[in-house]
Amino acid sequence: MTTVNGEALDPELLREAFQRIKSAEEARTEASCCERDPEFYRQAEEELIEGVLLSQEAERRIPEPSKDDVRTAMEATLREWREHGASWDLLEQRRNEIRSDLTARLRMDRFTESVWENLPELTEADHRAWFEAHAEDFRTTARAHVLHLVRFPGPRPDEDHRQLRQLREAVLDGASFTDIAREHTAKDDGQIDLGWIDYERPLNPFEAMLFSLREKEVSPVFFYEQALHLVWIQQLEPERIPPFEELAEEVAPLALKAQRRQALADIARELRKTATIVHNDEPNA
Repeated sequence: MTTVNGEALDPELLREAFQRIKSAEEARTEASCCERDPEFYRQAEEELIEGVLLSQEAERRIPEPSKDDVRTAMEATLREWREHGASWDLLEQRRNEIRSDLTARLRMDRFTESVWENLPELTEADHRAWFEAHAEDFRTTARAHVLHLVRFPGPRPDEDHRQLRQLREAVLDGASFTDIAREHTAKDDGQIDLGWIDYERPLNPFEAMLFSLREKEVSPVFFYEQALHLVWIQQLEPERIPPFEELAEEVAPLALKAQRRQALADIARELRKTATIVHNDEPNA
């Protein structure tokens, strides 16, 4: 078990941090990342080590909260727990634990406030610089208004494919995709308008095909989810990064949050230089 100045990392918090980091990466990549578990575990451990170092520093710098402050926070917390269905018996069993957690939280809140109140006020130039460093985070996805013709292959899929190729050739020669799709789609309701589709899944065959097209372009015939398809881009909105002026109000609190987070990280980095951190009984400076 890893310890920080003799204080062991909470295994449950470590597990939660590990799962959060892994889930976020898997959501981003749309793929399983089990082979990266050791990497995610190290990230979670580093996150908790930083938290423990800051918590210990808060105890050194900030006096213990007054009984009145703890009582007020305790009453609010118990009300919240009760509103979420916690029984009085459960609350009584965990009263000391809750009080201890609240005391630590109050101390940490006052510690962070003391750090942040000494930070310089960010200017528009600071906001703009932060935006330029994180511009990719604001990139919008492409979206397309799509018309669609579908055919479900029968006993002669080669014939179905041939017919769709012929329909595509007609569109390429100038025929209306709308008219052809309405006449030849295999949907029972005759619906050909898929509305607006966002480009969210680059590895999805349908979206990969769709967003390889230009506006007013018909796709090749392609097979997806047991059906043959032709799609037509009626209108295309390409991806873009909005200019800073459009996002100034959104950027300001994000830049402030980043400034505050960096201030705490800087303190943790300095604390680590003199901390005693032990991984599995092996000291690590």
